[in-house]
Amino acid sequence: MEQEQKGKYIVSSYQSHLAMLFFKQQKRMLLAHQNNTQLMRKIFEKGTQFSPLPAYFKAKKMTFADVPTMQIENLRPNKNSKRILVYIHGGGFVIGSPKSYKAYVASLCQLSQASFAYIPDYRLAPEARFPAAIDDVFAVWQEISKQYQGYEIVLGGDSAGGNLALALCVRARDEGVALPERVYLLSPWLDLTLTSPSHKKQDHRDPFLGTYFLERDFAQHYLADQDRKNPLISPLFADFTGLPPFYVQVGSKEVLLDDSREFARKAKLQGVDVELDIWTGMWHAWTIVPFVPESKTALKKAGDWLGQRKI
Repeated sequence: MEQEQKGKYIVSSYQSHLAMLFFKQQKRMLLAHQNNTQLMRKIFEKGTQFSPLPAYFKAKKMTFADVPTMQIENLRPNKNSKRILVYIHGGGFVIGSPKSYKAYVASLCQLSQASFAYIPDYRLAPEARFPAAIDDVFAVWQEISKQYQGYEIVLGGDSAGGNLALALCVRARDEGVALPERVYLLSPWLDLTLTSPSHKKQDHRDPFLGTYFLERDFAQHYLADQDRKNPLISPLFADFTGLPPFYVQVGSKEVLLDDSREFARKAKLQGVDVELDIWTGMWHAWTIVPFVPESKTALKKAGDWLGQRKI
């Protein structure tokens, strides 16, 4: 069911307004310069490096199918020893890493009571263009699903990671590989044609992204001259028949709002269980910002849903 977020934070908090002011200034600065890839990577890594792992969690590096992967272990007694979380980080296929996401994913692991979380360190563009990222995450998924046969494996991803999570499900179904039990998508970027109505309606409202920004600094680096309607590039154009349940969170200010709306509409017509949760006044992937009250509330809802507790 599509719903606007209702409850305690229907009037946006002052912390969220401060965050949006910061992101607006950051976007202006980045748009004023070309060739921002290395700068964006430095900003993103520095902005997340001070978020510590929650207590009773530990992280280590490992590999699956020769793809570097971070393992986060939940040492809390209330974990479900048979639940595994695989999370695909965002960053427009260009930035982001398991290191920058480990605190966020550990919190989601804690809330969903998974015993382990895995974050694939997939190859980034422009050094590695499509299909490098989907090949890497699919290879990791295949190995984890084999290693943890009989476990409840849940999947999550934000932004470009949400794209890869949905594309992974489509490819797994088509190739006869085990599917996740449930999938959480946060502000997923599902249509790289950048033609949905919200790109025009929301471009002036989105404090974090914009259509030109997405095209110049992300899509062009990832795709070159590829067909943007390829379902593994823009999974919004895929057939969703037979996929598992989805919980989708998206902010009302996003240029990507219609990616989530159209996915929910289309998937439901094809018999897929989708809950779409539109959060009033929120920006792209807001739950990753830890000091914002709306982020904590949304993340708890996501964790509860992945852990199959009432939300």
